[in-house]
Amino acid sequence: MTRGKERILWASITFLLLAAWVFSPLEKAKAISSEGETYLQILHEVISYIENDFVDPIEEKKIYTGAIHGALQSLGDPHSRFLDKDDFQELQNETKGSFGGIGVEVSFQEGAFVIIAPLEGTPAWKAGLLPHDRITEINGKSTKNLSLSDSIAMMRGDVGSSLSMKIERKGLRDAFTVSLVRELIKIQYIRSAFLPETKTGYIKLAQFMGRENTEKEFTNNIRKLVDSGAKNIIIDLRMNPGGLLDLAIRIADLFLPGNKEIVSVRGRGGVLIRTFRSEKSETKFLDVPIAVLVNGGSASASEILAGALQDNKRAKIVGTQSFGKGSVQSIFPLSHGTGVAVTIQKYFTPSGKSIHGTGITPDLVVQPITATDEEKFAFDKLQKKNKLRPFLSEHPEFNEDVVRDFQKLLESEKLHIGDSVVRLYLFSELKSTSSFQKPNTELDLQLKEAIQLVSKEQ
Repeated sequence: MTRGKERILWASITFLLLAAWVFSPLEKAKAISSEGETYLQILHEVISYIENDFVDPIEEKKIYTGAIHGALQSLGDPHSRFLDKDDFQELQNETKGSFGGIGVEVSFQEGAFVIIAPLEGTPAWKAGLLPHDRITEINGKSTKNLSLSDSIAMMRGDVGSSLSMKIERKGLRDAFTVSLVRELIKIQYIRSAFLPETKTGYIKLAQFMGRENTEKEFTNNIRKLVDSGAKNIIIDLRMNPGGLLDLAIRIADLFLPGNKEIVSVRGRGGVLIRTFRSEKSETKFLDVPIAVLVNGGSASASEILAGALQDNKRAKIVGTQSFGKGSVQSIFPLSHGTGVAVTIQKYFTPSGKSIHGTGITPDLVVQPITATDEEKFAFDKLQKKNKLRPFLSEHPEFNEDVVRDFQKLLESEKLHIGDSVVRLYLFSELKSTSSFQKPNTELDLQLKEAIQLVSKEQ
């Protein structure tokens, strides 16, 4: 299989398929063992009693699909799942660049959608949704029994229309509801800036999408940063939910000498399927020190890139533990236009560490500035009183006057939020609604520590 075809599979509320799937023919289905035949007979007997004797009439289709879902759930793998006709069709519709929605990547786990990462600047990001948040309801309907296609249909809607979601967050006792307004999501995959005070080149990659265009743009941005005088490079993969495997491999290749392992793929029993290695080429950046920023929203292709550079001692990883998504699914077509997704392989870093379920551990763990429960309550109160959006609309740029005006707003409402949290909130919010600003190294503690770390290697 060529690099251009090798991908990671993601089912996504943003309607991006962040990986390719391997379609396998129907004749690959294997014969059932004698033990399997025994339990298949028992299953038919159970279904017969349900159909004939259960107190309430029940649709036959529901009984059988429930049995199929139960079989797949017994694997303990959230990515192996049954695809009805609509689901199967949905996974064959790939959308790139712009789309309607709320801008959040998810994985389906244990009857709920678990957020991988909200995309920067989108309604989900502005609403403060976080990695590992669980979406338990959409517009008041439980997600527990929703299929992929039903959930996507509920997420979709006209630009400007609204939807609500109930969220469960680790560390919070009670679930909470967020209201979002759908937007036309346009993704800017790459942003970069030269920070002359530290001679640092900063480049943020939002997703591993766009194939050759993204690779070319990434390479050109790195070259421009180096030509501008950058003595070190910071690659920001925070809140990057992943994407195309081949793109992650080609970007890793830019920073590695030839014949270095980037990632390996292993199947059942740990059998090695394939190892991807760097190639020899003239387009390389081998001498500039690198740090990679990751957090709980860095997944899949982000983890492959970070792991490759870390294990080859080509970059220092800074931030917090990444998400831990490193598996490959095959889509097997079934009868009557349906299909089944089955996890068949997992990804391993060059040192042999499995990405799936564990993620990438940073060389330097740095926690970001975060609001306390009291400060979150204050923000929530301002939101409910419709004070936040009007304030941001009246203050389109981040500066000291905006900070002072916000503190005055807090005083008028008899609320308290710390200065650093206020500054970070305003900087992040105003950055999302205006042209790209250079990162703020005083507010971004992870970036600040990363710069200090790579500066020692010059």
